[in-house]
Amino acid sequence: MLATMVPLFILLWVIAHFSTQYFINAAFDRSLARRTYALADQVEVVRGHAQVNLPVAAREMLVFDQEDLLFHRVLDPAGMVIEGERRMPPLPKGQTIKPGQLIVYDGAKDGEPVRVAAFGLSLAGTSAHGTVLIQVGETLSRRKATAQRATLAIVIPMILMTLAAAAVIVYGVRRGLAPLDRLRDRLAARQAFDLSPVPQEGVPAELRPFLDEINFLLQRLAEAVEAQSRFVADAAHQLRTPIAGIRAQAEAALAGGDGTHALARIAAAARNMGELVQKLLVLARVDAAGATLHLMLLDSASVAQEAARDWAPRALERGVEIGFDRQAGKSTLQGDAQLLKEMLGNLIDNALHYGATRVDIVAGASTHGPYWRVIDNGPGIPEAQRSAAFAPFHRLAAGGGGGGAGLGLTIVQRIAHLHGATVSLSSGDAEQGLAVEVRFPPEGRLD
Repeated sequence: MLATMVPLFILLWVIAHFSTQYFINAAFDRSLARRTYALADQVEVVRGHAQVNLPVAAREMLVFDQEDLLFHRVLDPAGMVIEGERRMPPLPKGQTIKPGQLIVYDGAKDGEPVRVAAFGLSLAGTSAHGTVLIQVGETLSRRKATAQRATLAIVIPMILMTLAAAAVIVYGVRRGLAPLDRLRDRLAARQAFDLSPVPQEGVPAELRPFLDEINFLLQRLAEAVEAQSRFVADAAHQLRTPIAGIRAQAEAALAGGDGTHALARIAAAARNMGELVQKLLVLARVDAAGATLHLMLLDSASVAQEAARDWAPRALERGVEIGFDRQAGKSTLQGDAQLLKEMLGNLIDNALHYGATRVDIVAGASTHGPYWRVIDNGPGIPEAQRSAAFAPFHRLAAGGGGGGAGLGLTIVQRIAHLHGATVSLSSGDAEQGLAVEVRFPPEGRLD
């Protein structure tokens, strides 16, 4: 604010300076014109010749001033000096005086700038003919001194007002920012993991919406930290079980038991632990993708077809058929192809884990946007357990061949959330198996 006031003050000073110069010059020019007219009144024609008869008082008034040098000259129609100075500043170049015309112009006398008024006095109606030129001039000392005094009379109050305004601004800004200083000190004194809301006592009303957003951010961060802590604890618990199993089987084999059977169980436990670690890494990658997600315009049907083609060999090894149905409709969406394939891969993997013998993938589009449906003929999920199925490490007791990591649907839901999509579970064909529907926003728009 102070930085903007300084150039504003300079601008006002320049305006005040030139304004006072203009009005003071106008006032002095009027005074100079009155002197010229007064001198013109003293011109008379005697026997066909113009002459000037100045009383002593009038002559003193024309030549005396305490600050400026005053001078005058009267020229007859023939250009002869009949009164006053021999040398006068000439008229402006190309300028002529008409009868009855008054002009005021700048000039120089003895190297000093002067101001001159010139008047053309017509001798019509007298015994003489032509025009008498009357010139009255003065130096500019009094004009400049008066202009300086007038400018100071304006500028000094402006300086005082500017200083007073600066003091008020500094005081007001410091007083207004004092709550921010207290808030900064309060935040600086917090511990690193203190995510409690920031108190709003003593905070100005203008800052409360800002603090509301900070508190909302802290709340979301606290929820994310808590969820991450729970996830780490659950992951540690899930990893502890296969590690303990491997250790027990290894100790049993070393104790002289059935080594082949122990090695088989060790291999199975290691395989399960490997799948769990892989799912944990995928879930961590999905969570981290939220900040670096690069969306591209994709054909959802083509992405689904590629995922089905990638999983077909593994499904056939287990005797599971994979079908793909591409329905009519515009199926473009904005998304990350790798994450979307990971989503479908988890849905197919879940179906394989829970004993399905056929998996159908349907890719289509409706007025509500593109959608995928993955339908299997496995044991399905009871309706009462469908909402809990998306929780991390939640395993269903139903179905043969289970024992997955319990993260498949969790990964599916989080990838869908990154793409603004929704995931819903329902029964498969003829109320058997499971149908998972992923519905994307229309025309690739993210909510």
